[in-house]
Amino acid sequence: MIVFEGNYVLKECLDCIYPHASQILIAEGPVKYWQEQGKTTSKDGTNETLARYHDPENKISIVHGRYSEKDEQCNAYMQFLHDDIDYVWEVDSDETYKHEDIEKVKKLLHDNQYTSMDVRSCSFYGGFDHYIGGFELSTGNFHRIFKVYPGSRWVTHRPPTMGHAIADTLPNKHLDSDRLYGEHGVQMYHYSYVFPNQVYKKIAYYKAKVSMSNCIDDYFNRVYLPWITGDDDKKAAIEEQFNGVHEFKPESRIHAKTLKFNGAHPQPIADNIHALSSEITQQLKNYV
Repeated sequence: MIVFEGNYVLKECLDCIYPHASQILIAEGPVKYWQEQGKTTSKDGTNETLARYHDPENKISIVHGRYSEKDEQCNAYMQFLHDDIDYVWEVDSDETYKHEDIEKVKKLLHDNQYTSMDVRSCSFYGGFDHYIGGFELSTGNFHRIFKVYPGSRWVTHRPPTMGHAIADTLPNKHLDSDRLYGEHGVQMYHYSYVFPNQVYKKIAYYKAKVSMSNCIDDYFNRVYLPWITGDDDKKAAIEEQFNGVHEFKPESRIHAKTLKFNGAHPQPIADNIHALSSEITQQLKNYV
């Protein structure tokens, strides 16, 4: 995990993965963009959540630093990786998984010797009742799992690409998100467009460093904020105008309209959903 000011569902994320992981490696701190805004470390409770997280099996290793970009930040935690680890599963601080789904993935990796895997993202929008369809569900959007060997390191974070120090590696064998979800029902529960503070910061960074001219101008005030505060008619009008709610400009993607979520959230989210919903309401007061 790489994280900077990601204290939204961070504890719930750790609760989901802790029982299943051999190690949990975390690099905390700002990339250059946030350093230029005067940031040196997380000030939103992220560090406190990490410091007090109960780690009875000593699985968690954390490095704090400042990084040129996310490629460097990913490799900062690789110093802790044990040589007997077979796979690295990249997890963002706003992602969770169901316990049974993680066990399914571990069995698939063991039985089939996959060397990489991407996952379908159920990306929640404006709360816990809707997620983004269309573009956000596209195959290959979220590469997450990679076979590793002693000396393996990240080549790039975007797209996630792992490089190896040895030549004798398994033949490439990839399981894509459509098959993983269609055949096994496994997906990521991604709370990436839920909290106002989270979206405001995310879009500022993406507009400046990632999607740039491809990002809808003033996305937060034109799309996200009126959607989350609007009635059904307002929501529908926004989605019609922008062919969905994703920050990429409509001409650069297929539709990204919201869908009603009728499933069950991973247990750590379900157990705390009222408090998390209250946090959304509190954050909205800063913008409305």
